[in-house]
Amino acid sequence: MQDELPASNDSSKQQGKVDNYEQYLLHGRGAIIQKLRQLAKGKNMITAHFGGGKHTMLTFVVDVMPDRDLLVLDYGANEAMNEKLLSAPRIVFKTQHQGVTAQFTATEIQRAKLQGKTAFACPIPDDLLWVQRREFYRVRIPRGEPLTVEIVNEEDQVIQYDAIDISIGGISLHNTSNDIAFEAGQEFINCKLNFSTGESGLVKLLVRNILPLKADNPDAGDRIGCAFMELGNDISNSIQRYINAIDAHLRRVQE
Repeated sequence: MQDELPASNDSSKQQGKVDNYEQYLLHGRGAIIQKLRQLAKGKNMITAHFGGGKHTMLTFVVDVMPDRDLLVLDYGANEAMNEKLLSAPRIVFKTQHQGVTAQFTATEIQRAKLQGKTAFACPIPDDLLWVQRREFYRVRIPRGEPLTVEIVNEEDQVIQYDAIDISIGGISLHNTSNDIAFEAGQEFINCKLNFSTGESGLVKLLVRNILPLKADNPDAGDRIGCAFMELGNDISNSIQRYINAIDAHLRRVQE
């Protein structure tokens, strides 16, 4: 069974839009194979989008076989969803690797066997989007993996906010009070991130923008978009581990 996969310029709500798309697009076969092998080595979760955006499935690169022009992907646990993927006319694969966003497509996909195990197989893609802006990949915080941020206001009070989404480059907060009068350009030091994984760490935040969380509902509060400043290696690694935990959480939910 072989099916056409989606165009690689398909956008996703989770990952956002890529500016200057072409400058991040790899065409050389050697470079593409190298990047795919990095994904395989890192066991990065890959989201397959299909069904006109109605369906997603988590998978990962099992093997890259240049001599057979094959990319082998993990077979899902949900057979009904596997069948939908195999019969879908368009699919796009997106993932994140060490702060880099990768996206690729193929023109065929089929059920295959590798070392006795069922897998998905498709030709090695002709091009690969490899966005090396560290701040680009942003994940929304699921209910099962909460993240809170503690900020000290002018009265030296510690105010706690729920995070809406996060990336290596920044974080968005949900503000429903007047404890802090946020303004673009404000800096807050020693803000504490509390991860659901049990880790925590201090960061410096720069407020980028303040937007209504829901345009049609003022009572829903605001979305405070912040950039991380002078991010240290320890907290950067904690953020990356948290993002990986979200990927694992989503995989469990879909199985």
